Amino acid sequence: MKVIDDNLIVKSLSGNADDKDLEDLKQTIATSEEAAEEFLEIKNIWDAAVSPEVADEIDTRDSLEQILEKICMRTEPEQNFWNKAAHMIVKVAAVLSLPLMLLSIYLYYSGRNSNNNRIIAMHQEIKAMPGSLVHTLLPDSTEIWINGGSCIKYCHRPDSARLIDIEGEAFFKVAKDAEHPFRVRTASGLDVVALGTEFNVCSYATDTLTTITLSEGSVRVNDNLSESIMQPGQTIVYNTKKKKGTLYLGNIEKIISWRDGNLAFNNEMLKNVYKRIGQIFDVTFEVDTRLENVILYATFENASLDQILSLIKKSTPLSYEIVENNDKGSVTKRIKVKAT
Repeated sequence: MKVIDDNLIVKSLSGNADDKDLEDLKQTIATSEEAAEEFLEIKNIWDAAVSPEVADEIDTRDSLEQILEKICMRTEPEQNFWNKAAHMIVKVAAVLSLPLMLLSIYLYYSGRNSNNNRIIAMHQEIKAMPGSLVHTLLPDSTEIWINGGSCIKYCHRPDSARLIDIEGEAFFKVAKDAEHPFRVRTASGLDVVALGTEFNVCSYATDTLTTITLSEGSVRVNDNLSESIMQPGQTIVYNTKKKKGTLYLGNIEKIISWRDGNLAFNNEMLKNVYKRIGQIFDVTFEVDTRLENVILYATFENASLDQILSLIKKSTPLSYEIVENNDKGSVTKRIKVKAT
């Protein structure tokens, strides 16, 4: 017997569900293990959808065939499978170009055993493809924007502190919960604690610098040697080699402009510009030493990597040489920047 409405699931995942729809979905998942399992299976199909940034590169027919193959694994004897599959493929195709919006409500409710209410810790990993932007909602209503080439790992346990591990960059709008502090652990070893606030974390494993920028509220930053309480408008830059953090007044709008799809550079040396672009698009740059200290003033709005490189080239005497690396079966892009 059907226990959950596919239309309701698709509406929730695409961000088109209203409060009543979401509440109905919560109640259904909370009261039925079968519904929770079906929700997770459909979400797995949904995850095959891609963001608009890469939609132009996708073979839609091939993508739909792949999704259909995933649906084929969901067999229910009491229903006509092909009618159900065709119905679902139309719905998935209709939203294929939409970005992934909502994290699964399933995470919250599947952490509870419906038979004995035993609490189970749930682990989730969310990645943003290079050059993309992911906006998601955690089970506690915390909003997170994840920059390209970044990854967060979330451990949800309703009876304990909320914990995030991050590699890359993300902006957090934390839901207030005084009884359960919100913690972010960076790749560089910093521990950031907040109750209800908004802040940006940039911590790539390949970079020696980690930055924490606070736009609203208050956070406590601990590096195992010292502790700092940040105020709105402040930025901490932590050097992993020197094991030392420095507090600055940051340009908040510039630092978090990426959240709106923009990259802003104001009086930035070209070598730092390419480092930033490389982190977001997962590209390695080799910059001619004659160009490293060239100053750039530019703002790129929703631009692709090719567009950004082309615009820089128009304002600076340089040329690019693209080299494809095949390292241990993983293809990465390396770009040589030469003075002309």
